Order: sequence, then structure tokens, then C-alpha cells
Amino acid sequence: MHYDVFNGDADGIIALLQLRLSEPIESVLITGVKRDIKLLSQVVAQKDISSVTVLDVSMEKNQDALRSLLDEKIDVFYCDHHRTGEVPTSNYLETSIDTAPECCTSLLINQKLNGEHVAWAIAAAFGDNLKAVANQLAVENGFDESQIAFLEELGTLVNYNGYGASLSDLHFMPVELYQTLYQYPNPFDLLSDDESVFYRLRAAYQSDYL
Repeated sequence: MHYDVFNGDADGIIALLQLRLSEPIESVLITGVKRDIKLLSQVVAQKDISSVTVLDVSMEKNQDALRSLLDEKIDVFYCDHHRTGEVPTSNYLETSIDTAPECCTSLLINQKLNGEHVAWAIAAAFGDNLKAVANQLAVENGFDESQIAFLEELGTLVNYNGYGASLSDLHFMPVELYQTLYQYPNPFDLLSDDESVFYRLRAAYQSDYL
């Protein structure tokens, strides 16, 4: 059984979205609110684990759980931009880590996939407040001003949804939001679909600020 572990914010959700659009695999999804970062312990408690992908979750905060998985000879792919602490040396661990302030997990996945879903990566970068980086990447890929404005709003809305003390505080469960967005390989199709989750996120965001 493969497990996908990801932060419930825009960066985590969209990092997994890009990866699974390019590399589909049946998996168990483990996530939480944006501030729930000790997610890997939920995997350690399971049985029949074949492999694990971890996205946008601090390795430093999950050291014990990670080492437990590696000790069991379970393959782990770990992609993140937060502090790592000591990175374990193991033949079972593959990492893509960059803690530079202008980086986020979705941008690392975008590099891994050679820009296959770059529009989604741009939305995630906007959601992670990397506006200059996101704008530059968007311009380099030929998006116009209206497209860039939409990707910025989309990333902001997906990220906003992740804030809350518990899952019950969120408008959409992160797993549900990921599975819904997965139906839109081209994020601009969200804009043309009047019934899409984009408009529901926008309405929820606006209602919170009225």
C-alpha cells in the first residue's frame, strides 16, 4: 500500500496534484490543516506499507517517524522546502529538498516533472506568497495578465482553505479538495466551469471577509 502524505495548504495539495497527474498511483491520502505538520506518524501506525511520498511536510518535525519507516526498509520520497534537521542516510530515502526562501514544494515538483503542469505550480507559488517567483515563471511560460491574475486568486483560495485549528474549521477537507482539483489537469478549466470548486472557494473566502 502506497501512502501520499501532504500538507493541507496550496503548496502541499498542488505538489501532490502535479505529481499524480503525471505519475498516477493508487494511494492512501494523509493530510490535515495547514499547521498540522507531524503527519508522518499517522503512516507509521499503519500496516502493509509498501512506499511513502511526503510533500511539504517538515522533515525536522518528523524525524522519528521517518527513521522508523526507513528502518523497516520502506521506500520514501521526501520533497520539501522547510528545515530538515539531520537528513538520514538510507538507500530507501530519495529527497528533493531546497530551503531557499524563494522555493516551495510545488516548484520542486515542477522541476522534477520538467514543467508538465507548470500552471498549477504557478498557482501554488502564489498561494505560498512567492509572488515575484510566480510572476516570473508565468511570464516565462507565456501566460497573459488575466491568466496570471486567475492563478494568483486560485492559489490564494486553496491556501486560505487550509487555515484552521482543526479540520472542522475548514470549508473543504484537504483530501476532498485535492480529489476535486485532480479532475482539472488544466486549472483554467475551473474558471470556465461555473459549478467548479473555484467559485465555491471564492464565495467562502468572500463570506469570511464580509
